[in-house]
Amino acid sequence: MRASVIITTFRRPEKLAALVRSLVLQDVDDFEVIVTVDGVEPDATVAAVEAWAPNDPARLAIVDGERLGPCAARNRAIDRARGDVLVFFNDDVVANPDCVRAHLEAHRERASRPAIVVGDAPWKQRHPDSLFARMLRDTSMVFFHHHMRSDADRDRDWGFRHAWLLNLSAPAAAVRAVGGLRVIQKTYGRDDDELAFRMTRDLAMPVLWRPEAVVTHDHPMTPVEYLAREHELGLGAVPFALGAPECAKAMFGRDVTSRESIDEAASLVEQGEREALALRPWFLTLDTRSPGFGDPHEAYQRHLPLKRWCWRRGYLQGAAALVARPRRAA
Repeated sequence: MRASVIITTFRRPEKLAALVRSLVLQDVDDFEVIVTVDGVEPDATVAAVEAWAPNDPARLAIVDGERLGPCAARNRAIDRARGDVLVFFNDDVVANPDCVRAHLEAHRERASRPAIVVGDAPWKQRHPDSLFARMLRDTSMVFFHHHMRSDADRDRDWGFRHAWLLNLSAPAAAVRAVGGLRVIQKTYGRDDDELAFRMTRDLAMPVLWRPEAVVTHDHPMTPVEYLAREHELGLGAVPFALGAPECAKAMFGRDVTSRESIDEAASLVEQGEREALALRPWFLTLDTRSPGFGDPHEAYQRHLPLKRWCWRRGYLQGAAALVARPRRAA
């Protein structure tokens, strides 16, 4: 069994080089590396080649092309891949030396019933540390890893919403059987969930947690960037639902393109504005507070009205064009 490691990148040559250097140190040789550039970016190509220099250059491929978003870039790499297992990494992670082997071993164990395998991705701890950084590491602000770490059941199916291409592997044949990634949006948003949704639905594949497959996630984030991310996720909800209606309904528990859903969000935004704006100054100071300033889980619970308000504001903005045009009768 051989792995194809797929890395999607855009304008982050230093991060890419750090990841590729960590792949040089892997304790197995039965894998290839495909760096797929979202566009044409000489700096990324140079960074990858130079970082891989000590290894066999025949096992490193650079794939670029028109800038069409991360899904299209990954599909170019999937077409090129020769491995039995596809291992997907974001370009802002660094892999432990045994990470690729852990992914391969997980699939060897599941030869009779293929699965999607999700590895751990702890956030890189920086100095000085902060309460906000602890919240990112220890709560569900972005990912749900802390829940997965506390569950020892290795056969638990975590479902498509826990499948992130940050550090994920799947049989190449299964990824191709469902048609690869679906290009719905050019920007960030839910492409990994949608791929996993089709694989779990069409191929009855479970999503399994394998914490021994570890990468370190080197993605510093500020409170302002976090709130902007929530707004962007809300902004993309309606376009995503129009492109992948079944997945969106399973994800959101409702039809987010419906007038009922839009009207409800508008009401909640109006009702929650005062509380959200009152929370914002406190929230923006959390990256200047020491990690012992408060309990990260209590701070997480306190910030939720602000998080949801930002998401709903983005959602209403994304839905505005839909509301503006008449809906066709079914």
